[in-house]
Amino acid sequence: MYKKVIWILVITFIIIVSFIIFKFIIYNKTNSNNLTEKSQFSIGVNIHFVKPNIEEVSKLHKAGFKIVRMDLSWASIERVKGIYNFTDYDTLVRNMNESNIKILFILNYSNPLYDNGISPHTDEGRKAFANFAKNAAEHYKDKGIVWEIWNEPNIGFWKPKPNAADYSRLAIDTINAIRSKDKNAFIIAPALAGVDYNFLNQLGRNQIFKYIDAVSIHPYRQKNPETVIEDYKKLRQLIQKYPHNENIEIFSGEWGYSTSWKNMNDMKQAQYCIREYLTNIMCGVNVSIWYDWKDDGTNKSNQEHNFGTVYNDLTPKPTYYAIQTMNTALNGYRYVKRIDTQSKDDYVLMFQKGDKVVYAVWTTGKSHDINIDLKNNKVQVIELMGKNYNDKGAKKKYKINLDENVKYILN
Repeated sequence: MYKKVIWILVITFIIIVSFIIFKFIIYNKTNSNNLTEKSQFSIGVNIHFVKPNIEEVSKLHKAGFKIVRMDLSWASIERVKGIYNFTDYDTLVRNMNESNIKILFILNYSNPLYDNGISPHTDEGRKAFANFAKNAAEHYKDKGIVWEIWNEPNIGFWKPKPNAADYSRLAIDTINAIRSKDKNAFIIAPALAGVDYNFLNQLGRNQIFKYIDAVSIHPYRQKNPETVIEDYKKLRQLIQKYPHNENIEIFSGEWGYSTSWKNMNDMKQAQYCIREYLTNIMCGVNVSIWYDWKDDGTNKSNQEHNFGTVYNDLTPKPTYYAIQTMNTALNGYRYVKRIDTQSKDDYVLMFQKGDKVVYAVWTTGKSHDINIDLKNNKVQVIELMGKNYNDKGAKKKYKINLDENVKYILN
């Protein structure tokens, strides 16, 4: 009898311990900040709201976005010295968590309570900003937040004028403050406008790359997105020149095309958006965040009113449907490699999931046909906007016409 009771207790103990371990694994998987496992990539979008309506959250989710980037405004949270109110942002965090969408919070900008309302540059100002960041990290610990330090400090967002030394001091103090409350926090910086090599070299000399998890840039351009490839190569070489986190990544934190620009329209925006995402993935930039979610207004000649994936009234633009199509076609797939063709203008990107393969294909040159190797002769072709059809290859080859629109070949 005694031995039987002992065995029951042992078995019960094992079951309880196993359950706790299982819950721990699931919890950490759910709340992990690892956005860029080797087989994955995260497609995101910039937003400008804290209290979305139901339709907005639903459309973000249906598009397949995995992360949103949003300002966490210091001045709106600390209105009285030492008192922090995150209530408005709590609503956003709750809504995004319920939709399984991560949040990248930008810790910004100045606060009229400190340093005369310009960017933190005194010991008091830096300490105050760091305390704001520390309280934010504590408040949202275990919510999987990605923390970004400031936005575009190399241009007018750093007052009165850009100062890499002051920014570096603020970044170090902020990183230490965040990690004092969450040692596993995922922290990125500096969210530069463009690829500012001069500013980046200064940050490297100030050893910023040692303490962050990713270098974030905003590689805007009015040229085709594939022109960013050389920029990423140079950026990686620059990072390697300085002490750095051995696992440091590159994030494309903000980049889009406004339909108000010359030679840009809704369909071309959709083309460039998907090619931007895919080019980033090809270059190992696995977190790629489009600017912007919604048109900020209705003035067709205003640049800021025309970056969105949806119009100002939330009606989807072609870009929205193109993103939805890409996320559906590549769901669960990992990027493998770019397939060589006879032209450097051709892009044939191979993705794999188990024994299934998807090729994302397009060209920056003139439209022409190429042959793609197949595992079997059955293929499904999905066009940029989601139209799809089944087809057959011959002798494990498939002829496809390449143009500036991305197509997906499922085999």
